[in-house]
Amino acid sequence: MKVNTLKSPPVNQNGYHKNSLTKERIGTLFIYPIDYTPDDCLSCDGYSLQISDFEDLYKVIGTKFNQSGDASGTFRVPDYNVTKRFLQPGEGAGTLIAAGLPQHTHSGTTSTNGAHTHTAQSAGNHNHRPIVHELAWFNGLGGGGGGSGWYRAGDQGWTSTNGAHTHTTTSNGDHTHTMTTGNASNTTYGSSTTVQPPSQLVHICIKYK
Repeated sequence: MKVNTLKSPPVNQNGYHKNSLTKERIGTLFIYPIDYTPDDCLSCDGYSLQISDFEDLYKVIGTKFNQSGDASGTFRVPDYNVTKRFLQPGEGAGTLIAAGLPQHTHSGTTSTNGAHTHTAQSAGNHNHRPIVHELAWFNGLGGGGGGSGWYRAGDQGWTSTNGAHTHTTTSNGDHTHTMTTGNASNTTYGSSTTVQPPSQLVHICIKYK
């Protein structure tokens, strides 16, 4: 009796039983260096298929790649050729990972444009007026021995408070500085909308029978 007719053969090297009813390599991806799809495969272009037409493939991938609004009784093959996403091994197969870059900073220098000066305005224009002393003549009278002479009858005028004043500066010379950040002068920058390592296109198919 051949091994492939056994319902429960010994555990293989990967740790699971290989049942003779399991279809060989259904759902396996094949990569071709040209746009070629063999008869037992479908191009991985995200097609929507009837479950009843591709039951063996549906049993493997299910509705993992369905989109919102897909009709019941249908499922999709994965889209690798149209979106051109890179394939990455890891847990949670079929999960879409968005493009991204780690946080980073740029260094740069500012230009010397905007040289300017400030002007001063005198806000304390002022003058001084002297005090005027009013004098009167006094004639001595009586026998008290008082004599005649001038005496201080009163004062007129004013002086400022020692000429106190302030100075202010204007805001003349408003200006800006330009800053240039440093980056690598490489033609690869700006040639793509996302992170793009060097690559070469291939055609990916999925086995359905």
